[in-house]
Amino acid sequence: MPKKNLPPLTESIVRASAAPQSFARGQELYRANAISNATRQDNVLRAHCQGTMEPYYRVSVTLDEAGVSATACTCEYDFGGYCKHIIALLLTYIHKPKLFATRPSAQELLADLSRADLAALVLKLLEREPELYDWVAAMVAAPVPSATHKTARKKKVDAEIYRRQVRNVLHSLDGLRASEAYWGMGGVADGLREVMASAQKFLDAHDPDTALTILLALTEELTDSHAYEYLDDSNGELGAFANEIGLPLAEAILSVEQNAGERAQLVKQLKKWERELSDYGMEEGLELALQAAEYGWGDVPPRPAPSFARPIASSDTEDYTDDEYEDEEYDEDDEFDDEESGDAGFYVRDNIPDLTEAKLNVLARQNKTDEYLALCKKTRKHARYAGKLVELGRVVEGTNYALEHLEFADDALTLAQQLRELKKIPEALAIGERGLKLQGYKFALAQWLAPLEETQSRAAHALDAWLAAFDERPSLDIYKRLQQLGAREWNTLQPRVMNVLKKSWDKSALAQVLLYEEKWDQALALADKHAADYSVVAIVADGALTQRPEWVIHASKKQALELIARTQTKYYVHAVEWLERVKKAYAVLNQRDAWNAYLNDLKLEYKRRPALQEQLKRL
Repeated sequence: MPKKNLPPLTESIVRASAAPQSFARGQELYRANAISNATRQDNVLRAHCQGTMEPYYRVSVTLDEAGVSATACTCEYDFGGYCKHIIALLLTYIHKPKLFATRPSAQELLADLSRADLAALVLKLLEREPELYDWVAAMVAAPVPSATHKTARKKKVDAEIYRRQVRNVLHSLDGLRASEAYWGMGGVADGLREVMASAQKFLDAHDPDTALTILLALTEELTDSHAYEYLDDSNGELGAFANEIGLPLAEAILSVEQNAGERAQLVKQLKKWERELSDYGMEEGLELALQAAEYGWGDVPPRPAPSFARPIASSDTEDYTDDEYEDEEYDEDDEFDDEESGDAGFYVRDNIPDLTEAKLNVLARQNKTDEYLALCKKTRKHARYAGKLVELGRVVEGTNYALEHLEFADDALTLAQQLRELKKIPEALAIGERGLKLQGYKFALAQWLAPLEETQSRAAHALDAWLAAFDERPSLDIYKRLQQLGAREWNTLQPRVMNVLKKSWDKSALAQVLLYEEKWDQALALADKHAADYSVVAIVADGALTQRPEWVIHASKKQALELIARTQTKYYVHAVEWLERVKKAYAVLNQRDAWNAYLNDLKLEYKRRPALQEQLKRL
C-alpha cells in the first residue's frame, strides 16, 4: 500500500493509547534504535524490537483509515494500553518511515501466477519444508464457503492430519535448552490455537461432527503427551490454551447427534482427561465440555455464585484543598503520599464462559432467534439479548432493555459500538453514558465515549466521560481536556483531579501536570521522593531544565552514575542520555567549561571501559 494511503499518526495519538510509563520506556527504546528488520506490507507494520528477557520481540501493528486498528507483541505485557515495544515501533514509523522496507502483499505477490504455477510453488515449498505438509493438509481439508450456498461443502477429513499437526507443535521445542524452550511456549500455544481454529471453521460451516473429531484429537494428544510435564509452562500459556478449548468443544458436543452409548463413552473419556489435567490446574475448559456431554440442552446444576470484590470506599476528595495546591512548601507526608487509588470502586468480573454461552453460540449459528432470545432472558444474559435485538433491527427495544438491565461497563461499550456502526448515535450515547455508572473498569468505554460526546456538542457529558477515564488512568492529555471542558468550574474541579493524580500508583502523570502548571518545586520534590522511578525523574528533568538547571545537573548525574556502576554495556546508552541532560543544564547556566571538565573527568575515570568511551563520544 502506498504511503499516502496510510493514516497520519502522531506522538500524541500514540501517547493517548499508552500508560505514561510505557510510553516513556517505548520512547527510550526508539531513541536507542531498538527497532530492526522493519517492514511495511499493505497496512501492516512489522519489526523486531530489542528485548530484555529475550534477544528480541516480534511486533506488528495494523493500520486502517482511523489509525491503529490492531497490535501484537510477543512480550508478556498485559496491563492496558500499548506495550513499550509497540510504542517504539510506532514512534519509529512516525519519525523514520524510510526504515520500513515496503513489501507487496501476499495477494499481490502471487497475483500473476497461474494455477499450475501456484501448485508448483507449493510443491517446491513442501519439498524444502516437509514439516509443513500436515499444516497444508489441514488447510486443504478446511471447509471453503460455496459461492452459491450459505454453507460450505463438506469434505471427508482425516483426523490423523490434525493429530500429526498437534504432535509437531508439541515437539517443536525438542532439543532446545530449557532457557530457550521457555520463550517458545507462546508459539506452542499459538500452534495449538491454529488447530482449534480449523475446528471452528467446520463449526461455522455447520459440520459439527468434523469439528468434534478434530477437537477431541487435539485434547487427546495434549493430555496423553503429558506436554505440561516436560515443557516449562511457568507463564501459564499452555494452561490458558487448555482452558480455551472448552468453549468450542462444548459447542461441538451440543451440535452433534449421538445416541446414549456414544454420549456415555464421551463423558467417560472427558472425565479421564479432566482428572489428568486437574493436577496441573488446567481442567477448567474440560469442565465446560463435560457439562455439555452430561447435561446437553438441559439445565445444569447451579455453580457457586462468583464472588465479586467489594467496592473499596474511595477517600474523600475534599481533603485536597486549593490552599494545599497553591502552597509552595512541600510536605512529604501529605501532598504526595504513596496511598494508591488502585482498584477503588471496582469489581472483579467472572469472565469464565459457561454452558449458556456455548448454547447461545450454537443457536446463533443455527439462526434460531426465538430460542436464542428466550435463553438470554432465562439466564439473564442481558448484553447478548440487547445486542441480538439491535442486530434484528429492533433498536429502540434493544436500547431500552439495555438501559434497564446491563450490569457491566464493558458490555455497554460493546453495545454502544454496535449502535454507532449502525449510525444510531443518540442510542449509542445513551448506552455509553449508562455504562459509566455500571460495574467494572471504565477507561476503554470513557475513552471511546468522550470524543463522541464532544463531536455532538455535549460538553457536560464529555466532561463526565473524561473524568471517568482520568480516574482510572490519569494523564496530562486528559487533564488538559478536563481543564478546557470544565473551565467554568475549574476552581472546584481541579482539587478533585489533583487528588486522583496524587493517589495514582504511577507518578508520571502527576509530574507532567505539575510541570504544566509550573509548580517547579513540587515537581522536583516529587522526583526526589521517587528517584528510583527513572521515568518520573526524566520527565521532571526535561520539564524543569530551564527553570531549575542546578537540580537537573544533580539528579541526572546521579542517574547516569548509577547506570554506569552496573558495568553492563546495555546500560551505557541510557547513561549517556542522562549525561545529555547534564550538558543541556550546564548550557542553560552558561557553564560550558564546567561541563567539559566534568566530561573529561568521566572519560579519564572510565578509560578502561571501551564500550562506555564509545558512547561518551556522542557528547
